[in-house]
Amino acid sequence: MSDFENTNDTFLADWLAGNLSDEQLRGLVSATDFEAYQTLRSSLDSYTVSSPDMAQNYAAVKAKRIVANTPKEVKTLPLYRYFTVAAAIVLIFGLYQLFAFSNTVETGFGKTAAITLDDDSHVSLNARSQLSYPALFKYNRTLKLTGEAFFEVEKGSTFTVETSQGEVQVLGTKFNVISRPDFFEVVCFEGKVKVSSNKKSAILVPGDAIRFCKNQPEMWVENNFVQPLWLTGESAFRNVPLQYVINQLQQQYNYKVSYPEAYKNVRFTGSFTNTNLATALQSVCIPMNLKFTTDSENIIISE
Repeated sequence: MSDFENTNDTFLADWLAGNLSDEQLRGLVSATDFEAYQTLRSSLDSYTVSSPDMAQNYAAVKAKRIVANTPKEVKTLPLYRYFTVAAAIVLIFGLYQLFAFSNTVETGFGKTAAITLDDDSHVSLNARSQLSYPALFKYNRTLKLTGEAFFEVEKGSTFTVETSQGEVQVLGTKFNVISRPDFFEVVCFEGKVKVSSNKKSAILVPGDAIRFCKNQPEMWVENNFVQPLWLTGESAFRNVPLQYVINQLQQQYNYKVSYPEAYKNVRFTGSFTNTNLATALQSVCIPMNLKFTTDSENIIISE
């Protein structure tokens, strides 16, 4: 180990501080160590630490605080743009009210409903039926119907009833519409009606009736009534396949009905009451030589 490593550190500190002369240090260390100490002192003398510029540092810190506390610029839209956005919102809302079928009326088993529309037209909705129409109906006289309804239309712009089976268009009239799966029937009681279904169309005048049964059109003249009988509590049928009569019976009484498959397409002409189940079953079964039994939820019709 060298003499330099074994020397007490206090004399080195005294020498660097000027409390010990070179000659005194030379007498304490070897020539090699003395030379090494002189090199060390020369290096320290050439290395200076500058005093901090407090004014400059304070100015820099103050500038950073000003930037941090300065509110960010908020971009604002010109006033005319606000009016443009507001007008667009109003327009979108208006179009929605005009074209969206946001009003819906639905009836349950054996129930009916009377609706007065914004244009003072009246709709009577039969059992198990649904009617939808826009909030601004008087500006867009279009409705969607599932089931059966009688319409008394005030004169005005074109009045359209859309169904899954076809479409009815009028200006002012009274008519009845039935729309069930594979069954579409329209009877005109007053005015003139245009009926379209499956790329076929017909114009009806008072007393005319048309039916599309599985897309096959049938027309006849109905002169016996001024309004559909169901409005007075009676379901009436003219040469209708029995399956649709049974379907109407279910809509009125909320019973599940089973009957012989062979009678599905047998035609029925007649009516049944909507207020007494036993009487209604007799009205359907007796003319067709059929029998029936009932329990709390089911009706079984047999030969």
